[in-house]
Amino acid sequence: MMRMLTFVGVTVLALASGTGSAQADSLPYGPDTCKQGYVWREASPTDHVCVPPASRTRAQSDNAQVFVRRSPVGGAYGPDTCLPGFVWREAFPGDRVCVTPATRTETAQENAMGMSRRVLAYGPDTCKQGYVWREAIPSDHVCVTPEARSRTASENAAAASRVQPGGGAYGPATCIMGFVWREAYPGDVVCVTPEIRELVKQENILGPSRRVAP
Repeated sequence: MMRMLTFVGVTVLALASGTGSAQADSLPYGPDTCKQGYVWREASPTDHVCVPPASRTRAQSDNAQVFVRRSPVGGAYGPDTCLPGFVWREAFPGDRVCVTPATRTETAQENAMGMSRRVLAYGPDTCKQGYVWREAIPSDHVCVTPEARSRTASENAAAASRVQPGGGAYGPATCIMGFVWREAYPGDVVCVTPEIRELVKQENILGPSRRVAP
């Protein structure tokens, strides 16, 4: 029986990036759950690349013809040598099913697009529609609005101008009067206004609820 591996009603934002750790076990097929309209290819039982249903049907057909497309007398690649006009599919390491060159090219493209076709397109840190990763540092995956990410980038760009020349009570990270450490993540000493620090604290609290799989 064909299983449509979809998660109906969830839309994943395809902007730059998606947030902190999350549990994918709330999804019907875990982190490999496909977006609506896609299914696992299953070129092998563990092949969970998300593809259109027609691609899975094609993979099943290719698997069914695995022996008739091999040279009956072997060849340069031993018993896995394909007949003229066929090449290895290479859907996964060690895949020696013989297919047309066009199918191998399609398969490579499916592999490249597989993650983008999952509900968790960016893994467990994928944000809900309308949110993106804050990226106060590259590993900062707290989900915020696009405006908040732009604000954070501006704060980072202005960081050097907001520290006290010559240092102070907190060394070279001492902020000038009216500014405090942002504390978006442990060790974040970018200087911002107290209001922004409070806003960042709220972003950190709300971040998990803004993921596809909170």
